[in-house]
Amino acid sequence: MIPRPTLADIVRRNEAELVLETASAPLRRNLFTPLARALSGAEHGLYGHQDWIARQIHPQSCDDDTLLDVFVPIYLPAGRKPPSAASGVIKLSGAAGYPIAAGELLGRGDDAQFALVDGVTLPAAGQITAKVIATAPGQAGNTEPGSKLRLVNTVPGINGEAEVLAPGLSGGADIEGIEEVRARVIEARRNGGQVGRTTDWEIWAKEVAGVTRAWAAPKLLGNGSISVYFVRDGDADIFPDAAEQAAVLAHLEQTGTPMGEIYALAPINKPINFTIRLTPDTPAIRQAVVEALAAVLASEAAPVKRADGRTSLPVSGATIPRSHLTEAISGAPGEWDHLLVAPAADVVCGIGELATLGAITWL
Repeated sequence: MIPRPTLADIVRRNEAELVLETASAPLRRNLFTPLARALSGAEHGLYGHQDWIARQIHPQSCDDDTLLDVFVPIYLPAGRKPPSAASGVIKLSGAAGYPIAAGELLGRGDDAQFALVDGVTLPAAGQITAKVIATAPGQAGNTEPGSKLRLVNTVPGINGEAEVLAPGLSGGADIEGIEEVRARVIEARRNGGQVGRTTDWEIWAKEVAGVTRAWAAPKLLGNGSISVYFVRDGDADIFPDAAEQAAVLAHLEQTGTPMGEIYALAPINKPINFTIRLTPDTPAIRQAVVEALAAVLASEAAPVKRADGRTSLPVSGATIPRSHLTEAISGAPGEWDHLLVAPAADVVCGIGELATLGAITWL
């Protein structure tokens, strides 16, 4: 890139050129200096505009509005992932024969509200399950199983408290972050046309709200099949439940190229426990090491072996070299020396297993 001159450089150049053009030395009171500064200010602004234009050419450096208005329509046909509302099943109780209408609101302790999707009538047993959906989209609507919801308004014959059933209220996701959009645009741009390659299936999976990482495994479950593992890093539990897997499967069946069988799968969690001796050993350096290890696992861990950003064939499990872990620890700010006691060898995962950061024991 051509270096951009500073305003002071432009002023000095213009002052010198004015002297040369007039063939006379500048007097103490003359127009050279104010004229040079005025012209230099305008010229500096033009350089700035050219610099801005150059940044807009590439999605890596462009402004947010350029990314959304220019690059997203070209490379992400489905657009920026909108927020989605959490949903799931609750258990209601009360007197037999009493109805509760669709749309009835239930509240959580933090004032989040959920609406009954369909009206139900209590059977003779006095208990019934019903589906609810968050009234506001976003990750905040996700609710753990066993949580209690209360009716906002009294409903005759219906107990005011309801229980969230397993696997909880899930599927809630915030609007896609701008840097996540940027990363998907860059990935799609590098990948070229989407014709059904393994990387295409990963791109399609990440079009679903909340999905942040995906790995495609062709022929894993038979010839002509495609299996796509995925996680949701924004959720408290990154491993998707059955409803979230069904949502991704539905999107893949609608978007992807025709295949014999399509599977949307949750990886198997494989926590990796560490035993480390640090020098020096301080809380700040420990935290830096934790962040460094989490980063290398997020970057290299995968449920299938990868090479050059693609799934290696035939499909096999992934391995994280132990040297990469020691390198990450060495790169933590403040670390001078360390001893990695465990793991004592490379981290070897089976097909479908995803290495995650487990417990750390400090010596």
